[in-house]
Amino acid sequence: MEANRKKIIISEINFWKQNNMLPEHYCDYLLTLYTEGENNQEPKTQSKKANTWITDELIFNSSFLLIIILSLVLTYFTHFSFSLQTVILTTFFAFLFGSFVYYLKRHKNKLIIYITTAFLLLLYMVQINETFFQSKMTNLYLLLLINCSLWIVFGIWRKVHFFTITGFIAVAVLLFYILT
Repeated sequence: MEANRKKIIISEINFWKQNNMLPEHYCDYLLTLYTEGENNQEPKTQSKKANTWITDELIFNSSFLLIIILSLVLTYFTHFSFSLQTVILTTFFAFLFGSFVYYLKRHKNKLIIYITTAFLLLLYMVQINETFFQSKMTNLYLLLLINCSLWIVFGIWRKVHFFTITGFIAVAVLLFYILT
């Protein structure tokens, strides 16, 4: 009876691992615990899953780089109206939000989404300056300072040190540029 119960538990843990119902390291721990270190099938599935993960992550992360490149091209190398550019950037933000939800469910690192969103927001603020303030430098400095402050606040709030440090460096560079 005890061996049968162990097999059922092990098969359930494998099912949880394959369907990402629990984080992988929890499943590995439970499998090691219940198989008493005799789990021989785990390296096979892990290597197969690792190759798939690398391919999926590479493709998915490349889409974020593509969004940044498309945003730059659409903003600076085309003559689209501001409203059309806003619609396109809003579509990109919607994709980023969907990606955020996907990463949240999969317990993946969301830093690439944060960086892409911050870049699009920076690009959009520069575009707002060009459209509404006729590229006045004072307004651009103010918008950039607001953007950098948002990075700092976000970095502190979400404990993303990359944004906190980058925000402070950007504020320092901006203030140095303004004062010289």
